[in-house]
Amino acid sequence: MGIEMLVSSDKNETRVAILESKQVVQLYFDRKKSKSLVGNIYLGKIENVLSSLDAAFVDIGEEKNAFLYINEVAYDVELEDGEEIARKIQHILKPNQMILVQVTKDPMKGKGARLTTYISLPGRYLVLAPFNEGIGVSRKLEGREREELKLAAEEIKPRDCGLIIRTAARGSTKAKLKKEAKQLIKFWSIIRKKAAISRVPVLIYQEYSIVIRLLRDIFSEDFGTIYVDKKIIKKEIIHYFRGIGVNFNNIILHHGTNELFEEFNVNEVIESALERKVWLKSGGFIVIDYGEALTTIDVNTGKFTSGKSSTQTILRTNLEAAEAITNQLRLRDIGGIIVIDFIDMSSEDDRSKVLSRFKQCLEKDKTKTEVLTFSKLGLLEMTRKNVSDGIIGALCKACPCCGGMGYIKSEETVRLEIERKIRNLARESNSKAFLIKLNPTIASLVIGKGGKNLANLEFITKKYIAIKSDENLPLDAFEVMSEGLANDIKEAAKPFRIGDILDMEVEEYYSHNKNDALSRVEGYVVQIIDGRKYIGTRVKVEIKSISKTSAVAVIR
Repeated sequence: MGIEMLVSSDKNETRVAILESKQVVQLYFDRKKSKSLVGNIYLGKIENVLSSLDAAFVDIGEEKNAFLYINEVAYDVELEDGEEIARKIQHILKPNQMILVQVTKDPMKGKGARLTTYISLPGRYLVLAPFNEGIGVSRKLEGREREELKLAAEEIKPRDCGLIIRTAARGSTKAKLKKEAKQLIKFWSIIRKKAAISRVPVLIYQEYSIVIRLLRDIFSEDFGTIYVDKKIIKKEIIHYFRGIGVNFNNIILHHGTNELFEEFNVNEVIESALERKVWLKSGGFIVIDYGEALTTIDVNTGKFTSGKSSTQTILRTNLEAAEAITNQLRLRDIGGIIVIDFIDMSSEDDRSKVLSRFKQCLEKDKTKTEVLTFSKLGLLEMTRKNVSDGIIGALCKACPCCGGMGYIKSEETVRLEIERKIRNLARESNSKAFLIKLNPTIASLVIGKGGKNLANLEFITKKYIAIKSDENLPLDAFEVMSEGLANDIKEAAKPFRIGDILDMEVEEYYSHNKNDALSRVEGYVVQIIDGRKYIGTRVKVEIKSISKTSAVAVIR
């Protein structure tokens, strides 16, 4: 079976799933409110230099200043008696200095983005490295082909730049490499010219969309089909392939009754990837715990008893767990330091088998990893390049009930899930309108400022949607109270009528009129004319007008 890519997109989020042999192996999420910065090039300004850390904070125009270590700063090396002189960052960078930088790691865990001045411009076959002069070759290119590609790169390499030959260059001609090298050199020239006339801080170059970025980095002859659910995404992919001279036509626009990720059971995989416990086919299980400094993974035999010796049971469980753990590392995009506690093995031969299986399974992972050997305590330590916060960072937030020791889905994640449920409901039902009950926090997000988000949902679904809220509902609750004709739902959704007299607490002032105040009834926002002086008290009001999501009242 080949590799398949699924791209599900709407105005708020793009989700990508990579399947191998029909199994989901990688997940990517790109949200409008939290787009990845990796690969972006900025003209920044040095805010302050930390000599104690040999690092600097750089203003790149984002919410938090980004971080630049000295080993990521390109500068001319000074020699003394043939020896390189150790340079301090305060000798190289000064506050208010302009600097061209590229993001290598997204902001995560409250920290700013990580930067480098060693700019790299990736193409499909080559990576242009303006501040390096050598030639690098992918480790997956071997033998005679490796040497031939290296010779070709030496001939086309510009004098003041380096080149890295990517795995995708396998089978490429010298002419193809030369054409791409010219494109990358031209692109670098444009970046330099733009930086020379720009004011700091400014974005000089924005990386491709997540879909094109993935195709550039992982597309190969093993690709079978790309499924998308938006015409604009299909056009974007076709345009990219034409631009790089790739003849790939197996791009399918999904029109099924079910949403694309539902059709391929990806939503189930996403839910399981947020679970702490992962069951093995044998009945054993692994437990994944995320910490501030590292991630720990514990292996247990669970229900597994093979009827043979405990030594064989332990070995079989550990071998199965080795494959499952490597799958979870990719699926969840777990990075940083990882410590794995396999079930204790007394035999050195068994430990070697498990370590060998683990490394073999890791070969599928394109992310850089380093695996040590078993420690005296029987723990296996490894590192995996940490570029993002992974699926937990993308979809969850620290749990407010346990002091941040666990994770729950973030409000934004729940909101997007609820909107997908509404779209599916509208697609599958013949009803013209729906009355839906949600948690108040999620209801306000689904409605959006001034009702704009809800209006967009109605435009997409061509259905009338009314939202009620109930503070007793959990965050992810989704209750369809009724469905039918629009006029019937409109009446059913109203918590009161014009002329009703209500006793309510005045909650807060109204930002658009300093004299008015706000209250809420079943998700309806009630604007109380001249109610500001009554904030914090209960008053009787008369409803004067009602709209879809709000009402206006006066003090009685």
